[in-house]
Amino acid sequence: MKRIALVLVILILAGGALAQTARIGVNLELSGRFATIGTSTLQGIETALAQMPDSQRFELSICDNATLVENSVACANRFVDEGVLAVLGPISTSMAIPAAEVLQAAGIIKLSTSSTNPATTQIGEYVFRMAYTDDFQGTVAARYAYDDLGAREAIVFRQQDDDYSFGLAGFFAEEFENLGGSTIVVDFVANTVDFSAQISDVLGLPADVIYYSGFCAEGAALMPSLRAAGFTQQILGADASDDSQCPEGGGDAFDGYIFTGFGGPEVLTGEAAERAAEFESFFRVQNPGATDFNGFTLAGADSMNVIAQAVRNADSVDVADVLPALQSIEGYAGVSGDITFAGTDGTPADRTIGFFQYQVPAPDGTAWSSIPLFGIGTGD
Repeated sequence: MKRIALVLVILILAGGALAQTARIGVNLELSGRFATIGTSTLQGIETALAQMPDSQRFELSICDNATLVENSVACANRFVDEGVLAVLGPISTSMAIPAAEVLQAAGIIKLSTSSTNPATTQIGEYVFRMAYTDDFQGTVAARYAYDDLGAREAIVFRQQDDDYSFGLAGFFAEEFENLGGSTIVVDFVANTVDFSAQISDVLGLPADVIYYSGFCAEGAALMPSLRAAGFTQQILGADASDDSQCPEGGGDAFDGYIFTGFGGPEVLTGEAAERAAEFESFFRVQNPGATDFNGFTLAGADSMNVIAQAVRNADSVDVADVLPALQSIEGYAGVSGDITFAGTDGTPADRTIGFFQYQVPAPDGTAWSSIPLFGIGTGD
């Protein structure tokens, strides 16, 4: 009888341990310049959680950094005080790196949904990302410009006070010049709305292509200004251009604009494409008013997915157990593709980047659409 009672006590205690909630911080740009991307990322996180049969094991604590570095750091410090297991976000490198430094020092797992600057995961062992890196993104964009478009002269617009834009522009220019092309770099800063000085500097200069490594908050003003000044060259952008602020703010100046971005259902292949499509169907039901569904949404979803899987694998909510479980993730069947952290610096071993093109207006009569062109894997 005593033995039966002891077994029951052990089972009850074990059940209590298994039922322990994993508190997950979410540090995102839900207002300010990057609010559209931040919101679609959060919707991906919340939709992934809603899909989980054990969703009750996880609790989200959400902090809006308002696209301000000091707020991102404040969110990180708040999560340290809360004693969260892990933090998802921010989306942008300029917000992610300062927050990662706080969380690394505190021994809290940090998984940026879409920070692409290579330096992000070099901060320490607690820092991960869901994205590819900008050395890859800039390289494939430069090769597309040189090989596919036949460009030999490029004008590169970069936001000089942003780590992502500045670094990405450098990777593009380096590869484009290695291939035999030449570049002219034009700088601007956050919240620029009048680009007349920058455009004046490059009027009349030879250029076959324009590369834009910035965000839609400024791009929505730059692109119409370029077209009005007589620039007719193909313009290439990066994943920050996968934001409805671009075609909605810049109108038909974005017609034909090509950009690289996180792989969605249309550029993923095989079972990964099927998983992404199934997730999109569930997402549409969960978020009937959502205007943006893109790779940022999928990156948010899989950031939540892999943290949850690491908790399950560790059967614990202690970071000492969950960290090695996350570091050991291999071949996880995510909605953004298969995810492997084993043997990496916290950057997934294989990611797919897509090339997309805006059509303004869209062929179906709506204001705009984003057409997938093709995808390239980091392992290709």
